[in-house]
Amino acid sequence: MKPSPLLLVRRSRSRERSRGQIIVIAALGILAIVGMIALVLEGGNAYAQQRVAQNGSDSAANAGAVTLAQRLGGATIADANVANAVTRMSNQNTLTAHEAYYTNIAGQLLDNSGAVVATTAQAARVGNNVIPPGAQGVFVGGTRTFGTFFGNAVGISSLSAAADATAVTGLLTGGQFLPVVFPVNITDCSQSGNTGIGVDNWPLAQPGTPPVGQEYIVPLCKTNAGSFQILDLDPTMNCIEEVETPPSVSLPLPTDVPTDNGNNCANLITDYVNANLQGHVVLIPICDVACAGGQGSGGVYHVIKVTAFYIDYMSDSNLQNQPNSDCQAHNGLVPIFGNGSSSCLAGWFVRYITTGPVTSGPIGNADDVGVQLIK
Repeated sequence: MKPSPLLLVRRSRSRERSRGQIIVIAALGILAIVGMIALVLEGGNAYAQQRVAQNGSDSAANAGAVTLAQRLGGATIADANVANAVTRMSNQNTLTAHEAYYTNIAGQLLDNSGAVVATTAQAARVGNNVIPPGAQGVFVGGTRTFGTFFGNAVGISSLSAAADATAVTGLLTGGQFLPVVFPVNITDCSQSGNTGIGVDNWPLAQPGTPPVGQEYIVPLCKTNAGSFQILDLDPTMNCIEEVETPPSVSLPLPTDVPTDNGNNCANLITDYVNANLQGHVVLIPICDVACAGGQGSGGVYHVIKVTAFYIDYMSDSNLQNQPNSDCQAHNGLVPIFGNGSSSCLAGWFVRYITTGPVTSGPIGNADDVGVQLIK
């Protein structure tokens, strides 16, 4: 028996209804998948933009601190110089907007009088023509506006990422050191051992390649075993390893640093320095006793500062009681004191600004200035 026309119509409508339901479910599933993809893409984009904003704020704060470091080193620096440095790095790192304020060495906000304040509303703003007393840092709050991928579909065409950073500057207390030591008063190690020109009178050369100024020969004093004095900055490394792959050391100045016996290292260090460090600036700890009183192997040096030295060459001689011609006055080079010694570094004392841990206190002659991103 044939089905009635009415039954055929009902079956047809039922099939159409089922097909319609499947289409709706499929459409909703596709929308869900597209939504998840959009969320992933927008989230990834937002994360990437946040990193860009953080890097931009870090760079801008660091640029402001470097400019303040130049001021600590004796350069004439005004608020406009700091503001220009911050703005330049903000623009180069594509920040949409930024605000910058002065801080002390601890990263605390300062007002125009140099007093510590709690909020940016009270703080001395970079670009307002005043560098407060005690300003040794810059806080930057940066923002970056960016377009969305799928946000337009829900009326959101752009989002913003924000990031803060603080960089400070002060007396350098750490870094990768050449593990030799200079005394505050350079001595004539092979002769009388008398103290000579003090650190406050060390002649600094101007930047250049090589630096512009008098090149000096600085004596390296001998230990009892006949090798020049070497600091043991990292007990897990031998002395040549500390020169070839210098550890990054933070010294809570002033501090005591033990000596390495150095008996197996003098020639190795000299060869390495001449092959790899000529024409480079190295950081050298300064002790506050004359090198003639260093006690040799097993001794301890009281390190109080860090200085920068642009190396021309290093020379070491094991000939006892005989002058080393490389460490005597020649070709315009002058021993910084006395008539030279059997071991020496030749080069220039330079004013140097580098990254590294810093501390408060005045910047003296031959002291290095560091810049540190603290948050």
